[in-house]
Amino acid sequence: MSKQGKGAGEEPATPAAPDEPTSPRAGTADPGVIAERLQYLFENKRKPDGKKYSYREAIRAIEDSGGASISVGYLSQLVNGVRTNPMMDAIQGLAKFFGVPLSYFDEHEDTEETNEQLKLVAALQHAGVQDVAMRTVGLPPESVKLVLSMIDRVREVEGLPPAESHTDADE
Repeated sequence: MSKQGKGAGEEPATPAAPDEPTSPRAGTADPGVIAERLQYLFENKRKPDGKKYSYREAIRAIEDSGGASISVGYLSQLVNGVRTNPMMDAIQGLAKFFGVPLSYFDEHEDTEETNEQLKLVAALQHAGVQDVAMRTVGLPPESVKLVLSMIDRVREVEGLPPAESHTDADE
């Protein structure tokens, strides 16, 4: 990662600076670790309403928290793997925005645990999920199992796949 500042040359040559996250460039076999992890974060880290963050929203939040000033074009290039040597202050701002450690963007870092936590947080943000979870607080284990079995049955009736269980590892 470089420590260079944002300059006029940081903007893309073409106006292909979408506000919404996009897929990596066609024909790019390996966009790089930073691009893959940014793509994962933009796909899985959601707003409270469950929608994806746009690049502009991420940049605004980073700037509002005193972080680096980066352009939509620059962020798009990072996400799509066009730029593989990002400014350190941009990565610091993105790590803070997504709530991941700076080491998340290190190619040697195992991100499986962080990604699982992000998936759990995303699942909890769906409307009503937190209400269901909060209502089980204080219930005895047998009652929690009963609630879970009822939810499994409703998922089955609705034609949804079985939910992943996180309690197996805890037992």
